[in-house]
Amino acid sequence: MFLFRDSVHRPMRRVLGLTVTMLLLSGLTGCSRFEPEASLRLVPPAEFETWWSKTEQCSGLHASFQRVQWYVVPGDSFSCPGGRCVGHWEDNHTIYIAEDWLQNEMVVRHEMLHDLIGHPGHPDPPFGDGCPLTWATWGGDGASLRAGDAPPRID
Repeated sequence: MFLFRDSVHRPMRRVLGLTVTMLLLSGLTGCSRFEPEASLRLVPPAEFETWWSKTEQCSGLHASFQRVQWYVVPGDSFSCPGGRCVGHWEDNHTIYIAEDWLQNEMVVRHEMLHDLIGHPGHPDPPFGDGCPLTWATWGGDGASLRAGDAPPRID
């Protein structure tokens, strides 16, 4: 049996064809990536390249710093898939940092490490052992938070 063999089924074939085409196009264009409101493209300061090198060194992973697209989000945090974040990495080599945290080496390097490993999550190593780039393991500048404050989320 040929469902679309005779001329009676031609209109149905056209409708089905258009439906399939629209579904495919919506699948290609309808998947919007994470992008916080008011985020602005950032030309990374030279210090970021130094931090990138340090992160490559501690992780043993290497990639081009230039592949990363940087965005700054005004304020001290922004909405992200996990709640409120100060930093967030996307798998298309895009990093978002809350403006108030741009000079925090741990936050910025944490997102850099996500880009180097190429996935979310915090496997140890390299997070923790190797690259102490979590609130629990970091001992560098900006490590202390006010008493009673929960550490901000970094994705």
